Amino acid sequence: MLTILDLRERNYRLAVVNGWLVWLGDTFLNPNIVLAGFAAKLGAPASLIGLLPALLQAGGMVPQAFLAPWVARLPRKIVLYRKVAALRLLGVLLMALSAFLLGPWPHLLFLGFLLGLLLNALFTGVSSLPFWEVVAKTVPMSRRAALFSARNLVGGLLAFLAGFLVRVILALPLPFPLPYALLFALGALAFGAGWYLFGLTEEPREEAPPQKVDLLAPWRDPAFRRYLRVRLLLGLGGMAEPFYAVFAVRRLGQGAELGLYLSLYALSFTLSNLLWARMAERGSKGVLQAGAFLAVATPLLPFLLPPSLFGVVFLLQGAYLAALGLATTTYLLNLAPKEERSAYIGLANTLAGLFAFSSVLGGALVDLLGFPALFLAAFAFYALALWVGRRLPQEG
Repeated sequence: MLTILDLRERNYRLAVVNGWLVWLGDTFLNPNIVLAGFAAKLGAPASLIGLLPALLQAGGMVPQAFLAPWVARLPRKIVLYRKVAALRLLGVLLMALSAFLLGPWPHLLFLGFLLGLLLNALFTGVSSLPFWEVVAKTVPMSRRAALFSARNLVGGLLAFLAGFLVRVILALPLPFPLPYALLFALGALAFGAGWYLFGLTEEPREEAPPQKVDLLAPWRDPAFRRYLRVRLLLGLGGMAEPFYAVFAVRRLGQGAELGLYLSLYALSFTLSNLLWARMAERGSKGVLQAGAFLAVATPLLPFLLPPSLFGVVFLLQGAYLAALGLATTTYLLNLAPKEERSAYIGLANTLAGLFAFSSVLGGALVDLLGFPALFLAAFAFYALALWVGRRLPQEG
């Protein structure tokens, strides 16, 4: 019979392996590189391309505040996670089938692709809050930074190798969109395995809280309000994220290079995590500040670098997105009181998810004013996030 320590270790390993497989899935369906490149090949306008990562990010975050009162009263959150995993997988499979079968009809292809993306995004939102609740219940605070570092380290190495596979697949002598169909199918396989494994987590039963979740409680916490201001500014700065790949395709005439850029992104994400995890042991605030600093520099590079060095943009992007992802997650989990955890997570992620649509604004800026306006706007928002983040209190 498994002891409590054995269960904790088993749950920890399941969460780690889940992260590795989700990393692979995210590589094959990377919204800022693969999906943006796919839509650019289809000739979609920039504003629509900007909608793709926004749908994934917002769909995974916006529903959380509305779900928080219900999820908080579930004695075991993992049950809900398992139920929606199949629906998330169905969305990814629809994307793959559309690319396999609807190539001769581009409008139907894009419609099927978009419906699959919407389905996946919607049910990601339903499963995200149970995921974070289960992690918070089964992983002690002292091991959370190590958990996400372990997920990102090996997952990033796998993604680095998968980036070369993406490059090979995109260079295959197959008619468009069959190379992308293969990528979507590989993404479905990786996601499906990862979601299944996390669903095996043994979550301890928890009695429903005696009081309803108070979504106003986080607002009364000054630290939460400061955190939220930084998070929203970072969301606005993210308006440029999918357009570095679009810039490479449309301005620099690069296509197969997207696989190389994906590998550079994954390598940078992975290696930088060694530094970010070490820094996070002393607190997430320093990691957040370092990530914001790198994010400020990146939008200035597309017009300063020669095409042969454009990969530097993705090296920096991988590093700062790794820092910001780790820091914003661990800071929020550590900041939230146990009895109000659902309210803190749900409210923060819902509001941040609304700002994920900043990439649509980014696309509109590209369509109206060109890439320089977009990259300068991203620079300004990231700079503001860096400045405001200095006043965040140390968590713990």
